[in-house]
Amino acid sequence: MMIAQASVMVDAPLERVREAVLDPNAYIQGGTKIQEMIVESRQGDQLVARINGHLGPFRSHIRARYTVAERSVDLEMLWGRLRNFHAVFLMEPGPEGVRLTHREEYDFGYGPLAPLLDRGLRRWARLSVEAEVEALKLAAESVT
Repeated sequence: MMIAQASVMVDAPLERVREAVLDPNAYIQGGTKIQEMIVESRQGDQLVARINGHLGPFRSHIRARYTVAERSVDLEMLWGRLRNFHAVFLMEPGPEGVRLTHREEYDFGYGPLAPLLDRGLRRWARLSVEAEVEALKLAAESVT
C-alpha cells in the first residue's frame, strides 16, 4: 500500500475549508489529478461522486462515497480500477487559520508488480496531494 500526505494552513473559517473540499471546481481549477468530478447524490452527511482523472500516466475512474463530519471528510472508493483507495481530509482550526491535512492510501492490487508500481508513483502521489491541498487553500481563501 502506498500512502501520500500533505498539509497546509488555510486563512479561512472551517466551514469554507469544508465547502472547498466538497467543491468539484476547486480541484479542476487547481490543476490537480482530478479532471472531472460529478456529484451523483447528496443525502445527509454523505455524497456519492464519480471522479475522472489520472494516476501519473494512467487514466483513472472511481466512484466514491464522501462522509462529512465537522472536522473531517472521509472518502471511500466504491468501485474503480484500483484494488482499494481511501482518502481523508482533516481540518484543525487554530489561531492562525485551519490546518488542512489530506491523506491518500492506494492499493493498486497488481501482485508482485505492486512494490515497483508503488516506488514509481510515490513522488507523483506526494506532488498530487500537495497540489490538492494548495488548490483547496486557494478556493477557500478566495471565496468572497
